[in-house]
Amino acid sequence: MPIDAFTLRPKEQATSEYLVYRAQQDCMRRFGFRYLPHLTEGYIAEAAATQREYASRRYGVSDRAIAAKFGYHLSDASTGSRAPQAVNSLSEAERTALSGRTKSGGEAESVRGEPVPEGGCAGEAVRTVQGETAVAARKGETLVARLRRELFVRSRSDPRVTAVNKKWAECMRERGFTYRDPAAAVDDPRWDLQNTAPTREERAVARTDVDCKLRTNVLGVNFAVESELQNAAVAEHADELNSLRVQRDAESRRLPGLLRRYVHRRTD
Repeated sequence: MPIDAFTLRPKEQATSEYLVYRAQQDCMRRFGFRYLPHLTEGYIAEAAATQREYASRRYGVSDRAIAAKFGYHLSDASTGSRAPQAVNSLSEAERTALSGRTKSGGEAESVRGEPVPEGGCAGEAVRTVQGETAVAARKGETLVARLRRELFVRSRSDPRVTAVNKKWAECMRERGFTYRDPAAAVDDPRWDLQNTAPTREERAVARTDVDCKLRTNVLGVNFAVESELQNAAVAEHADELNSLRVQRDAESRRLPGLLRRYVHRRTD
């Protein structure tokens, strides 16, 4: 999508997230805390796979192989190998060191006699990876997230999208499935997407869904309409987005050196 030119690529974003966690580990170790003990470099591949799969589902499931095996469920590659460490499993002192805030919400000065950095270990880690422009980058990221959300919603009511959705619905109806649009197929209450495994019927609907998307060009039309809206928004917010791109390019250049610094370091 046009606005993706101003953000990190999936592997870079996953690498940045991994390095932030590594930097948090280093910081927490100064206070004597063992934090995220199971974090490995494998996080990068898993997080990148998750990002790519979510992106591939922007207009509903679009990969026939995934649809045939998982229906509307996420694939195994995008679910990760281990549950994240819950914040509420940390002690009060650990939460203070990580966030830089006391239980009452004030700024923490020290933990176990060690000075707490601004924003805690979380803040220090972000500055380590993103540089001193981290605050400005967050503003740019907020803009990108807002534009992605708002323009996607606006594209849903574009006449070209509603017209191609009708063609998709006709294609589905010819094959025995009745849904008003691709989103309704995903939201079918018969699919328990959070808990149970996909049923045979769910997989059959998802396969047909993808086939009808390809037959009617749902993906192409949706992409064209949303790209048109994004291009207009990019022109309108050129200064802010170009500033974000400069910050992200600088972050991207730092990643290889940070990887060499952290990747083989012990975590306990």
